[in-house]
Amino acid sequence: MNATTNEARFEGFVAAESQAASTDAVRLAQYAWLNELPGVVFGLITVVYIVTSLLALA
Repeated sequence: MNATTNEARFEGFVAAESQAASTDAVRLAQYAWLNELPGVVFGLITVVYIVTSLLALA
């Protein structure tokens, strides 16, 4: 039984590296959004409080 090889390629490794980079970018984007979320909520509550306070004075 003979085995012949024409050409060796590392295509699987290249695809894995690009997949890992995509996963890292998604993880970073999710972390950035979750990191900013408490500030956004606090800002919205503050704006609603100020607006309702001004409406109560009118």
